[in-house]
Amino acid sequence: MLLAFRISSCATRRFPTRLQTGSVILSASALPLGNPSGNQLRARLSSKGPKSAAKNEVKKEVDTLPNTQFSSIRPLPTPPPPPKGTPPTISTHDIEEYVQPLYSRGWGLSPILPNGNGIAVLRKRFDFWSAEALEEFLADLNKYEKKKQHHAKTNVIKSQHAVLVNTWTHVARRRSLADADVKDEDEDHKTPGVTARDIRLAYALEGLFESALAADGEEYIPHVRPEADRPRTVEELEGYS
Repeated sequence: MLLAFRISSCATRRFPTRLQTGSVILSASALPLGNPSGNQLRARLSSKGPKSAAKNEVKKEVDTLPNTQFSSIRPLPTPPPPPKGTPPTISTHDIEEYVQPLYSRGWGLSPILPNGNGIAVLRKRFDFWSAEALEEFLADLNKYEKKKQHHAKTNVIKSQHAVLVNTWTHVARRRSLADADVKDEDEDHKTPGVTARDIRLAYALEGLFESALAADGEEYIPHVRPEADRPRTVEELEGYS
């Protein structure tokens, strides 16, 4: 069931629970408080101890993400209202108000290149602690997509209990600095891109993910995407595409 997006502000506390990095699960109590860098985390994991074998496995995963940092989770504001007609692509205000809080939760806003065209995409990898938790999440995502008639592109990695979610709107109105309110019927301004529909889907998935974490006693400790995937303005986003 989709639900209100209440936020857990516990990303920097120690809990006797587990963190999944790729396909490896690590006790959160083994992590330092605060926001350790990749090098700090590797040093912590490489120390000798009774769980050195497990630590070495985690270290291999962390080494593939040298720029990863754990970050405090920002609360999500009320999502933007559902757009009517052909929705406009997001503005700088939308990025500041709605998208930047998602960055602390592991989301990125970056272009992909299908058929040689740059298309901005809102994306995240969700890591789960069991196959059952992943399947329940995918079932809830499917219900949301059918209800809202807005579908994300997913890539499920069953061996790692993970799913990559990419969402964008196939037909949107290009919002430019010079003409932010172009007419809905103006075909010259039609383009694929990220819109309020994608932000609303991302917020819904965050609510579902937090509910799954709470139900199974898991802790939410996301890793942040590279800076290039976290543009602060439309100009920065369009510069990448």
